[in-house]
Amino acid sequence: MSSSRISQLILELQQELQKENINPCDGLPEDLFLFSTTLAPVANVDLFITDTERRVLLSWRDDEHYGKGWHIPGGCLRIKEPMESRIQKTAVKELGCEVSYDSQPLLVKELILKNERPWLKNQLERSHNISVLFNCKLPQGYAIQNTTKDEHTVGFLRWFEHEPEDLLEAHKDIYGEFLTNWFNKE
Repeated sequence: MSSSRISQLILELQQELQKENINPCDGLPEDLFLFSTTLAPVANVDLFITDTERRVLLSWRDDEHYGKGWHIPGGCLRIKEPMESRIQKTAVKELGCEVSYDSQPLLVKELILKNERPWLKNQLERSHNISVLFNCKLPQGYAIQNTTKDEHTVGFLRWFEHEPEDLLEAHKDIYGEFLTNWFNKE
């Protein structure tokens, strides 16, 4: 396919997005977002939430890109979205409340998946991430609301005193050493 044909297709896509009133600043339709992840790394913000007992709050995840397991709550940045906005939107979506947070990240890590995911048609989907971990605090009196979920339902929240065996492999790769040090009080 020639570059002029690709340019034409891009122009058509831009026009269609405009016609459908889709603003990329608000997020993309899932298929377009996944396609975009095959072209460029995805920037994520992750929320490192602890309590006075040094426990870490994790959420259950189950999807075709990363599998089943516990993960640090997080979300993908949208175009022109400040990290502060994504932190709060992620907190509301995953925790049910806003959080306070330190403006300086605890950690910035890159993840490039090397393992094959044969169930995916395109191995490049969600295969390269830049993750920014922020130290966050829940509001006073916060209580987990898991009333309609069991432990292995997407979005179930749980406090951990040690790294769970079924932490997502991607999070082991990104945050394994950090979490080990945290739980060992280093």
